[in-house]
Amino acid sequence: MTLRVCPEPGCPTLTSGGRCTNHAAQHERRRGTRQQRGYTAAHDKLRRRLAPHVDAGRATCARCGQPITPGEPWHLGHTDDRTPWTGPEHANACNRAAGGRAAHR
Repeated sequence: MTLRVCPEPGCPTLTSGGRCTNHAAQHERRRGTRQQRGYTAAHDKLRRRLAPHVDAGRATCARCGQPITPGEPWHLGHTDDRTPWTGPEHANACNRAAGGRAAHR
């Protein structure tokens, strides 16, 4: 296993990837709760409604247009301003990658 230095500036702690325990907790507190980030009961309800469709392999990613295969992790995507939901998206390659790009603009 390759160890890496915590990405927080000035922190020398080696980790197996990502932030050290202390900085990971601080980062999560800064992000706010899932409700503060826009993941409300309406979001949960829509995701539950779409889950059987996605799990059956009948969904395409709202971001890249490629199929989401049964059992593949997925997220309910939204626009950058978090107002409307866009639909199912591949969890890592599309949804989280878009969030990472937006965070670094």
